[in-house]
Amino acid sequence: MKKTAKADLRGTSAADLKKQALELREQLLKARFATALEGKTRGVKYRAVRRQIARIETILGEKSTAAAK
Repeated sequence: MKKTAKADLRGTSAADLKKQALELREQLLKARFATALEGKTRGVKYRAVRRQIARIETILGEKSTAAAK
């Protein structure tokens, strides 16, 4: 991920980040159902979505510790 994309994530509000994470988790759920029911493979996009969720959660953690200080 480019530095500008990470900076964009850091610039967004915590509520927007939580909303994005929820939408991405829904995508993962749909991909899991497609794998189980239709026999489709998860592919590279599944991994990218998981990593994006991890990035968002990391930034949310940073924001919460910064707010606590």
